[in-house]
Amino acid sequence: MTAGRVARSVVPSGDYRLVVPGASTWTVTLLILFGPRAVVWPVLVVGVLVCAACALAVRRAWVTWATVSLVVVAAAMATVTAGALAMRLQAATAHPLSGIEGKVRISAVVGDDAIIMGSSARVRVRVDVCELSGRAVAPASAELTGPAASWSELSVGQSFSTVVRVSPPRRGEMLVARLSAVAEPRLLGRPPPHQRLATFIRARLQQISARALGVEAAGLLPGLVLGDTSGLGTEVRSDFRAAGLTHLVAVSGANFAIVCGAAVLAVRMLGASPGVTAVVGAIVVVAFVILVRPSPSVLRAAMMGLIGLLALIRSRRAQALPALGTAVVLGLLWWPELAADPGFALSVIATAGLVLWSAPVRDRLRRWRVPAGVAELLAMALVAQLVTAPVVAMIGGRFSVVGLAANVAVAPIVGVIAIIGTGAAVLGAMGGPNGPGAVCAELMIRALAPELWWMLSCARVLGRLSWAAIEVPSGVLGAVIVALMTVCALGALRAVWQHCRRE
Repeated sequence: MTAGRVARSVVPSGDYRLVVPGASTWTVTLLILFGPRAVVWPVLVVGVLVCAACALAVRRAWVTWATVSLVVVAAAMATVTAGALAMRLQAATAHPLSGIEGKVRISAVVGDDAIIMGSSARVRVRVDVCELSGRAVAPASAELTGPAASWSELSVGQSFSTVVRVSPPRRGEMLVARLSAVAEPRLLGRPPPHQRLATFIRARLQQISARALGVEAAGLLPGLVLGDTSGLGTEVRSDFRAAGLTHLVAVSGANFAIVCGAAVLAVRMLGASPGVTAVVGAIVVVAFVILVRPSPSVLRAAMMGLIGLLALIRSRRAQALPALGTAVVLGLLWWPELAADPGFALSVIATAGLVLWSAPVRDRLRRWRVPAGVAELLAMALVAQLVTAPVVAMIGGRFSVVGLAANVAVAPIVGVIAIIGTGAAVLGAMGGPNGPGAVCAELMIRALAPELWWMLSCARVLGRLSWAAIEVPSGVLGAVIVALMTVCALGALRAVWQHCRRE
């Protein structure tokens, strides 16, 4: 077998034209975020010169457009990215907040849910500062840290006033400043109606879950459905991390793909036209974004989820690849800090893997007489776990030995929990805590008890094995080692399977 045939068997055919723009945007963003800030100007100059030189060469007929097209696209995207970052950096440097030393009173709006900082009693929360010492300023993103007792209960969209100590942002952050609260927040008005509704739905789901399930399952369900891990126990967190299941309790592209896919399928079964189906799908995505909080990571997951839906339909794979490239470029231009976000890298790689390989793996499983629905779920779990393992090793220096088995074991119930749990969250918010909606939601949640028990049991049994995870070097070396281990394991399994078939 020639090298070309091997490459074609590993990398399916598709439209890869937007890979170059995406890679160029990502590389330049990382270079400017973590390198000297002055590097932005050489990138701009070099990008413009390369584009001009290629245009001149094509005009003089020295080369053809096909020869230099990828170079021009890469240089153009590098120039656009550097220009966009230059404007953002200039705006951050010129903002009044960046020039303040010491303490100041601010008015701001909460931009995301508070996150506990390790095992300490402090939290960090993303805020948009709009006033300094009573004087209105242009909204500026900052990260605020403060005692959990005062800051953990603030809702997204809540305006507040407090006194903070200002310090400069760390390298790689697109923030104007880092803030440390030295006083308790003074609330200014109420959050917007849609955020109040989202907070109410999340709180009601926690309330009904606690009524319908045991302690561990009640803390797990809101995390699986809405990414709300506030009730997740320490032991459950540890078990999920060791078993390679942590991604299930964070809002990911899979959540959006499952929920949006179920809504689209239901509408199509009712005979709706493609236009109506598209509108319903868009409404479901927007509503789900509001429900799970519109942070950059959630919006990134929404983009990836919509693209992941295309991976389930083999005939749409060609359109899914350009859509993924577009999502990467737009996401990085809008939120440059995503370039250094491990979740973003994992989402892109997992989505690309699903787009390229989920259909071939599914078809292979069906040829092995695996039922169609089970083959679909197994293919998604297998592909996502295999393609993301090197990145996980690069980031954390660990390779989950049981991660593939754990994800395959829980794959059939993830979609069931997501769909029924989301429906219960919405239904339970209708009426009072003991009304018909809450009663129906409680029955739906009770029906999920066996699935939640199975997921907790898989995480507990597999995650507590002494060899559940092995240490590997962090960084690129660890990624290469895990990638080689994965390839060798797949090759060995293929050889064993072919030997069994011959016999």
